[in-house]
Amino acid sequence: MKHFIPYVCIVAVLFAACKNGEPELKLKVEPSVITCPDTGGDYEVEVTSAGAWTATTAESWIKLTLTAGEAGTTTVKVKISANKESAESMSKITFTNGENTVELPVRRAAKAPARLQVVSLTEINAPKDGGEYTIQVESNIRWSAESNVSWAKVDKGVSQNNDNVTVTVSPATTPEETTAVITIAPYGEGKEAGEQAVTITRGSTDATSMSVDPTAIKATADGGSFTVNVSTTAKWKASTTWDVDWFKLSNTEGNGNGSFSITVDPATSTNMMTGIVTIEEIRSDNYKPVVVQVKVTRRGKDTGYLKVDPLTINATATGGEFPVTIKSNYPWTASLVGVKYFSASTTSGDGNATMIVTVKPTTEETEATGYITITGSFGGESARINIRRAAHSESIKFSVSLKKKIIFSPGNLQYQASTETWRFAEHQYDYVGDNNCGNVYHNGVKCNNKSIGFESYDGWIDLFGWGTSDRPIASSMEYENYLSYHGWAKTPILNGGEVNTGWSEMTYEDWFHIINLRSNANELYGAGVVNGVHGLILLPDGWMIPPGQGLNFYPDPHNWTSNVYTEAEWQKMEETGAVFLPCAGRREGTDFSGVYEEDNVYCGNYWLHASWDDAPAMASYIYFDSSNVRVEMQQRYTGHSVRLIREAE
Repeated sequence: MKHFIPYVCIVAVLFAACKNGEPELKLKVEPSVITCPDTGGDYEVEVTSAGAWTATTAESWIKLTLTAGEAGTTTVKVKISANKESAESMSKITFTNGENTVELPVRRAAKAPARLQVVSLTEINAPKDGGEYTIQVESNIRWSAESNVSWAKVDKGVSQNNDNVTVTVSPATTPEETTAVITIAPYGEGKEAGEQAVTITRGSTDATSMSVDPTAIKATADGGSFTVNVSTTAKWKASTTWDVDWFKLSNTEGNGNGSFSITVDPATSTNMMTGIVTIEEIRSDNYKPVVVQVKVTRRGKDTGYLKVDPLTINATATGGEFPVTIKSNYPWTASLVGVKYFSASTTSGDGNATMIVTVKPTTEETEATGYITITGSFGGESARINIRRAAHSESIKFSVSLKKKIIFSPGNLQYQASTETWRFAEHQYDYVGDNNCGNVYHNGVKCNNKSIGFESYDGWIDLFGWGTSDRPIASSMEYENYLSYHGWAKTPILNGGEVNTGWSEMTYEDWFHIINLRSNANELYGAGVVNGVHGLILLPDGWMIPPGQGLNFYPDPHNWTSNVYTEAEWQKMEETGAVFLPCAGRREGTDFSGVYEEDNVYCGNYWLHASWDDAPAMASYIYFDSSNVRVEMQQRYTGHSVRLIREAE
C-alpha cells in the first residue's frame, strides 16, 4: 500500500518530512562523490546534520578523521591511500543520522603503468669551463640519478614523480674531451619503466668556450621580459628543450657576442613553472658545438604556499641537531628568538630548503624556550617553530605518580667496613659481586671471597640484607634478626669528597608506576649490555635518542643483545638520563650466587622498601633476567643490591 503526504515534498535521502510547507534538512553531505588518481590524496567532506551522525566505510584504503559527530556542520577529512593494483577501486562512505542515510561514492583510479622519461636534452656538449645543466624528468614512480664520473655531480640521488636534476660540470683539466653518463633509473618499484641516460661531453682545455648571463631567470606571477647575453666567437642559436607555451624567445640566432630576449606570460594558475632554454654553438670546424642552459621559472598566480615541518622541537638537556623541512614557492626569511641556546643553519631561502636547528647543551636547572618564525614574501604567511630545551635535571626525571618525579643515584650503594664509609659506585655498571675481599684473614679465618661479617675488611661490599643500613655487614640467616627496618634515607653517602644525603629507597608503588603507568612505559625499559655488563636499562619520561650520536634503543626486556653499548656510548646515554641496573647477583648468608649465567639464575636483584604483613620473614624486591622483569618476595636476610632515589626538584 502506498502512502502519500499532503503538500508533496521532493524527498531524497537528504531530506525527510515537511515543516510549514518547507523541507526540513536532516542530513547533507558535500561533495556528492570523491574521485581520486591512483596516487590517492587528502579530501574534505562537509557533513550537515540535524542531530548526531555516524560515518562508516568497509575499506582499509579509506581513512576518516571523524566517524561520528553532533548536530551542525562538521568537516571530515578523508585520506585515500595509493592504489597498488591495476584495477580501479570503487567503494563508499556511509553517513547515517537516525533513519536517514547518505552514501558518498569513492572512486580511485587504477595504478598507472610505470613511466620514466627524460624530456630535456639527452646529449649535452659542455664547454671547457663546465657549468650547470638541468635534466627534466617526467615520471610517476620513484627514481634515482647517478653520475659515473666525479667531475659531473648530481644534486640529488633519489626523487619521485616529475622533477629536475641539476648536474654541475667542473672545468676541464686535460687536453682531451671527456664524457659523463647520468643514469636515470627506477628506484624500488616500477623497474619495468626502464632506464634513461643523459650523455655529457666536456670540451678539452684547448677547446673554445661559450658563456651566457644570466643562467637563471626567476619571474613573478606577472611575467615580464628578460635579456640574455651570449659570449662566444662562434655562431649560435637559442631554443627551448621542452614543449613550453608560457614564454617565448626572440632574436634566437647570432654570430659571436650577442643577446636574445625571453618574454614570460603572466601566470594563469597557482603552480610554479620551470622551463629550459638551450644555447648551442653552430660550428664548421672540428670542435664539437658546446651547449649552455638558462633555467626559467615563474611563480604561481595569487598567493604562494609555505609548509614547515616539524613545528615543535623538544630537545633534551644535551641538545642536538634537528632538521626542519621548508616547502615554499616563494622566497622566505627566518627570525630567531632565543639564539642564546640555539641556532639555525640558514635564515633565508628561495623555495624548498632544509634548515638545521642546532640546540646547544646545558647544565642549567631551568627549561629554555624559544621559537623561529618563517615568513613568506608573498603576503605575510608565516609558520612558527616552537623550541623547548629541557632543564638538566628535567632530562633525568622519572614519574612515580601523577605529581611526583624522582631521579636515580649515580650507581649502586657500596660500603667499606673498616672505615664505616658509604658511597655510590663510580659507574652505573659497577658491582662488587663475588670478588669482595680476596685473601683477607680475620681471626685466623680466611675470608675466601666472602666479605660479609668482617668489621676490619677494607674492601667494598654492595649486597645487603633488607633494611640493614645500621648493620651492613650482617650475614645471619635467622629472620628474627631482620624484623626491624633501618633504611638508607639518612645515611651519609660520600662521593667526590662531599657528603650526599636526602636519598631514599624505592617503594613498590614507585617501581610499578615506572614500569607500568608512565606514558609509553613499555617503550622506556629493556635488557642490555653496558661495557660488557648485563643488566636492565631504564629511560626517563621524555627520553629521546641522542641526536647525531649514532645510538639507538630497543624496548626489548627479553634479549640482552638488543642494546649493547661501549663505555663511551653509555656515557652519551647517561647524559640523556638513561639508568642502568647491573646484574650484580645475590648473597645467601656468606654464599654468593652468580651475576650472569646462561640460564639467567640470580641475575639482577634490588630491594624495595616493601614488606609482607602475612610473611614477616619476607620482603619485596625487583628481579630481572633476559626472560622477565618482575617483583618477587625473598627472605630478608638475602643480600641484594640497593639503588637509591631522590625526589626531583
